Amino acid sequence: MNVHPLRSTTRHRAVPPLYPEGIVADRFRIIETIGVGGSATVFEAEDLQNGELVALKAIPAQEKLRKRARREMQCAGKLDHGAIVKMRGSAEDDDYIYVAFELVRGNDLSDVLKEKRLEESEILRAVAAVCDALEHAHSHSVIHRDVKPGNILLREDGILKLTDFGIAQIDHPDATVDESLLGTLSYMSPEQVRGDMMTGSTDVWSAALVAYEALTRRNPYRSKNPVELAEKHKKLRLSLQNDRPDLPSVATKVIDRALDPDNQRRPLPGQLRDALLRGAIAMERGQVDMDPSIEVPRPDPRVNLRKRWLRAVPDRNESTAQREAQARSQARRGANRTDVEQRLGTLVERAQPYWPSALTGVGGTLLLGALPFYPTGWPLAIGILAAIVALRLPWLAASLVLAAGLPLLGNLAFGLVPPAAILLGIWMILMLRDGRRALVPVIAPLVTLCFAWALYPLIAGTSPRAWVRGALGAAGALTMTLTLGLAGYGSPLTPTLDLVTLGTRMAGSDDVIVTAGTLAAAVGFGPLLLAGLWAALAVTAPAVLAARGQALLTAAGLWLGIGTVATLTIGIVLSGTLVAPLETVMGAGAAGIVILIRARRPEAASAAAANAD
Repeated sequence: MNVHPLRSTTRHRAVPPLYPEGIVADRFRIIETIGVGGSATVFEAEDLQNGELVALKAIPAQEKLRKRARREMQCAGKLDHGAIVKMRGSAEDDDYIYVAFELVRGNDLSDVLKEKRLEESEILRAVAAVCDALEHAHSHSVIHRDVKPGNILLREDGILKLTDFGIAQIDHPDATVDESLLGTLSYMSPEQVRGDMMTGSTDVWSAALVAYEALTRRNPYRSKNPVELAEKHKKLRLSLQNDRPDLPSVATKVIDRALDPDNQRRPLPGQLRDALLRGAIAMERGQVDMDPSIEVPRPDPRVNLRKRWLRAVPDRNESTAQREAQARSQARRGANRTDVEQRLGTLVERAQPYWPSALTGVGGTLLLGALPFYPTGWPLAIGILAAIVALRLPWLAASLVLAAGLPLLGNLAFGLVPPAAILLGIWMILMLRDGRRALVPVIAPLVTLCFAWALYPLIAGTSPRAWVRGALGAAGALTMTLTLGLAGYGSPLTPTLDLVTLGTRMAGSDDVIVTAGTLAAAVGFGPLLLAGLWAALAVTAPAVLAARGQALLTAAGLWLGIGTVATLTIGIVLSGTLVAPLETVMGAGAAGIVILIRARRPEAASAAAANAD
């Protein structure tokens, strides 16, 4: 049953016929309804014995539901864990069985994921906390059997609580309860849907599926009936390592093992928990994997929740800060970094979650200030406003910035506005799931002018999806060419001399067809070839950054060498001469320096993570 934030009783009509209200069982005073499920209703209530506010679960006194209620009380009474909702008491009357639990104000995990209030590293930490709770439950011979996002509650302060042990299995009873198949179809393990005897590995499978769904935004096992689900279990074999190769393999490998149809091959809850924590720590440090020699800290039932508005990164709680400080200290000892490197690494780590907002602000200011239109100071003001909005709604902020750029084009040549509006609309649709990167192409002209062109494919290569990396790479090359051309600079990497006077020749043109023809003639094939090259470099960038040691030097050398030679070749093929050799080589060198600095980070300098098996 899903327990949602507090809501008035008047909003719930689908309640049992004998709706409890007032003082019930001579002990609990009902205040208001906070959730309605298929077999119970949950109220906020006051326990008159001690004055404590509790979540009171009212279960109709039917025979099957009575058995389930007693089972839940028996299970909850055996468990005492920080990530499990605690039972506070129970009572009965003629119509209901009342079970009181600690009151958890907040949302369930499904709502939190829909609102995108968890970073991916925090998703790993949340499921790790669930696994820690499951390890405790299994040690007391309790199998939950209904692990799903709706039964994982997150308090407003980020404390996670596993709830609803109503169909839990105790010791070694029959495979089914109340002679029926119970659980949530979309999260049932293969043996559960078959009706076989279940072990703790059933909960492990469901917890791993929760992690898979949260990290891929899909659950392939959603089914309408057990027969359909059984067929899917026969045909499907999920692999998070294949679907999200950008995530730390120390976590994805074990998640894949936990989703194995053979329950004998799945890890224990504690093993899955430790792998998820290692993966979370690796992501928070910006590394591919975590050194297996580093001790995993104790799991914390608290995760960092994004605020609902204008706050993408919440304040870190003390325990999380201590845990990360300890991990950083161990990493510093292992890598023997200088004090300056330590401070720089800490600064980068703290600033990393804010880069989408900073990119929006800087990119918006540069874009809107590139051509004369807005009064002095307006581009900066719009950029700051967009950066603030991007803390919570990066896609909307990017859309506003790009929309604000259309008047600049209209001021130059109204014929540019219709095609530009269409292209920008298509671009924002493509970036619907990755709005924080929508303005990445805006920085391409800047890095090119700074003789660091190869940094752009590295930045574009940070996206987890290959097609997005390719789109960002190509868009960056075209944006660089057109922006510098309209601003009167021209492209330093391709022989497009007509671009230097493009702005002058297009000024005042209102005819869309004539404007498009002038633009196409000025651009030529050079920028299109460069766009293809940058797309290929962006797509392959993660493979370079994933390498370690000598392999990193080899991969980086090949990547930069091919990119440099291809860039110079474009100019030779189109003009017969060597175009901008110094700028091209300097740009590759800048990217090489960044790659080498990244390789010196302690997490990259550590040994490759051992196989999770």
